[in-house]
Amino acid sequence: MRMVMKMAAVSTISLLLLCCSAISSTDSKEVCDYLATGANFTVPMMSTVVESDRLRWKHDNKYIVDRKAGEFLEGNKMLISENGSLKLTNVMKKNSGSYVPEVFDKDGAKKLIKFEVKGLCVIDPVLKPVVKPACKKPANVQFTCDVQAKTKDHNFEWLMNGVLEKEKSQTLTRQADQVKTDSFSCRVSNKVNSMTSAAVVQPCIEITSFFPETLLGINTWIFVGAGGGVVLLLIIVVIVCCVRSKRRKRLQLKEEGELRLAWTNDQHQHHQHNHPQEQHPHQQSHHHHHPHKQPAGHTGPRQQRSKQQHPRNPDQPGARPLPSPRRPAQAPRPPGDIDEEQPPPLPQPRKIIKKAAKAQRV
Repeated sequence: MRMVMKMAAVSTISLLLLCCSAISSTDSKEVCDYLATGANFTVPMMSTVVESDRLRWKHDNKYIVDRKAGEFLEGNKMLISENGSLKLTNVMKKNSGSYVPEVFDKDGAKKLIKFEVKGLCVIDPVLKPVVKPACKKPANVQFTCDVQAKTKDHNFEWLMNGVLEKEKSQTLTRQADQVKTDSFSCRVSNKVNSMTSAAVVQPCIEITSFFPETLLGINTWIFVGAGGGVVLLLIIVVIVCCVRSKRRKRLQLKEEGELRLAWTNDQHQHHQHNHPQEQHPHQQSHHHHHPHKQPAGHTGPRQQRSKQQHPRNPDQPGARPLPSPRRPAQAPRPPGDIDEEQPPPLPQPRKIIKKAAKAQRV
């Protein structure tokens, strides 16, 4: 009886120990940090470590760093930072696992340090995927997101015209007539990166356009571009011709005006040299009978004409009045005086033509 009770007690204690071990292993489950192959990572040291301490880093069950009093028994100084953290460069999948530090004082006693079991999970990054469309009966099109090195960690997303769709599978099916001109692309991601493919359109229904794609074996847009260039060149030529024509016409009008002005000046000077003192007889008579004529350009009040009659001869009654003595004729001026006189200011071409016409009539 006692034997049975002892065995029951031992069984109970063993069961409790197993439960505690399970709970302990569950609580100490390591946290995994995902890294892409080729990346760099630093496992932090949570406590302070001095140079005289002995520092060990253990990868799973193997020591990869052992530094004692500044000397490295395992590993090298490139793996340890100043505060004791572990530096990993260009990690590979073999670097996955847990990393645990150990610190001892100079007497060899193990120090109680605060640390966190760090687990690394190194995986390959995803590459850029490719969308492959395929026509399916009766009138559907199926898009497949093709990615190299597919694993179970890959996640798929679809985008139509840049807008995210709800499907999350590797393939996407649509009715071809409803997505004639729509573009589709896929996005693949894992725990370290994501990549998006180039957009494609469905090939099942031909997209008709106003212009054919090729003309005489050459792309239609090449002809369109060449025609646009020719039209632009013609527009430039027309503008240049118009500008040159206007400039030529302006110069022609200017030359005609200068020639006309020179001709009228020559005529005026010739007339002054040939008739310096000529005066029409009628003008002389008129000047004789009107000695008090106002000067040209006079705008003041007119002077009263003299009512004085010509003197009569008192011995002959009824006789005509005697003419008044004439002024002595003025001697003509020498040609030198004419040349020294200042010529009047040159009139405008139109005024000169009118005055020349009046002089010809007289």
